[in-house]
Amino acid sequence: MSLPPAVRESYLLVDGQEPESSSGCSEGLFFGLTLLPLEDVLAEWSFWREVDHDPSTGANEQLRAQMRSVPPNWIRNEYSCRGWLPLVTDRAGNYVGVDLDPGEGGAYGQVIVFGRDFDTKVVLRQGEGEAGWASWLASFVEDLEGGIGYELTGQQSDGGSDGSDDNVGYEGYFFNPSGGARGHGGADGGQTLRLNGEYKGWTVLEAWADKSMRAW
Repeated sequence: MSLPPAVRESYLLVDGQEPESSSGCSEGLFFGLTLLPLEDVLAEWSFWREVDHDPSTGANEQLRAQMRSVPPNWIRNEYSCRGWLPLVTDRAGNYVGVDLDPGEGGAYGQVIVFGRDFDTKVVLRQGEGEAGWASWLASFVEDLEGGIGYELTGQQSDGGSDGSDDNVGYEGYFFNPSGGARGHGGADGGQTLRLNGEYKGWTVLEAWADKSMRAW
């Protein structure tokens, strides 16, 4: 599987979010979510290949039967899939990424929300099609420039898994083989973009997924 041109071009320009940038934007560039460097993209993707064969999650037929796609059949009804490439993360096992192995109705390169807390995987509006990554990034910038749905605060973002049930999904995500924690928060201080309006208090991925589900 090759990377969609839009993903290759964007990473040639910017290889993820530099750790030091968190001092100016708290936890991450996308309302607290972090744009992964390619090295971390590979590490996250490789970790989930272990999940593919885990009898309690990725290889569990009963669990796989509960998986859903929005729109229907655009994303494979799987708990984990080697074709899902994580690019933006909440550091709790949930992602925005590109789909390199879509369902029958989907398109190679479409931008999706997926991860340990999402039984329903969602194609993000403005992220459909092979050039989905480019159009989704452009729509994000347009929202920022228009001041749509966010506010700038001096508090830490709740864009990660705060308020969610960390017992949901593949618990092994939080622990590496040496026993250390895998997920982590961002830096203290700095200014943060937070959702407001009808999605105030929501996690970012849940808000984006809900907004797209309504639109579809």
